[in-house]
Amino acid sequence: MSKYVLIIAVVAATALGAAQSAAADPTCASTLGIANHGQHVVGDYVTGTGHDEFGWPANGKVGSTIAGSGAAAPGAPGAKGHMPAGVAPGASFCNAQSRSPGIHLGP
Repeated sequence: MSKYVLIIAVVAATALGAAQSAAADPTCASTLGIANHGQHVVGDYVTGTGHDEFGWPANGKVGSTIAGSGAAAPGAPGAKGHMPAGVAPGASFCNAQSRSPGIHLGP
């Protein structure tokens, strides 16, 4: 095996390992005290109870919380109203690899 083939194999294995470890963590896990971006969205915008009160996982809580009333904040505030100018929208601000414009806080 030539040294170039070996180098390519090592680089490919390293990249694959990094991609797998990144994919194993939930989006926004531990950012601002949440388990994942879903806890923020469901707790703050769907149920309106707040992500701290709502907790995570959401198993069995959503339907009973919004039964007959619908989402607390349909459509949520949107990317422009959610964060100050210059911060990447939605869960993309938690991901350093995101290509969304703005600041990214993620690892």
